[in-house]
Amino acid sequence: MYGIGSNLDSARYRLTLARLLDVPAAAVRGHVIGEHGDGAVVCASSTTVNGTPADIPLTEVRAELRTRPGRISAGVGRTRSGPAGAVLSTLRKAVGLVDGTEELTCHHRGDWLGIPLRFTSGQPVACLPALDAGEDAQLAVTLTKLRGAYQALGRPASSSTPLETT
Repeated sequence: MYGIGSNLDSARYRLTLARLLDVPAAAVRGHVIGEHGDGAVVCASSTTVNGTPADIPLTEVRAELRTRPGRISAGVGRTRSGPAGAVLSTLRKAVGLVDGTEELTCHHRGDWLGIPLRFTSGQPVACLPALDAGEDAQLAVTLTKLRGAYQALGRPASSSTPLETT
């Protein structure tokens, strides 16, 4: 089982950065991990543009990531294409039709969190990017928050079975 929140945040991050740096979106490689929304960790230290490290305007990026969902809701009422695209892209990789990386919420090292998974012939392998000290601290805060949320729901964070959703 997978969740797609980090996938949507990562796509929004790459699109935002491409716009801010005036480069094609395909030139940007970067991830948002942890969870969707407030607990999202922008992996700026490992982001590249055209294969080289880039100066990331984090204040502008974070502002855009914070406000974009509200603008989408105000404009069309809900997201449609992003979640559907994430699911279809993940399915193509999970059944082995194509290889590639998707940022997905999955069980990893005793926790459920959004991380990049590299799919090769349908087999996922976690490929957490290198984090700088600030990103590592943000991820620790997010993990504490997630564990607390799971405990409040009466479910241990280390359970390998995801919560059922309705």
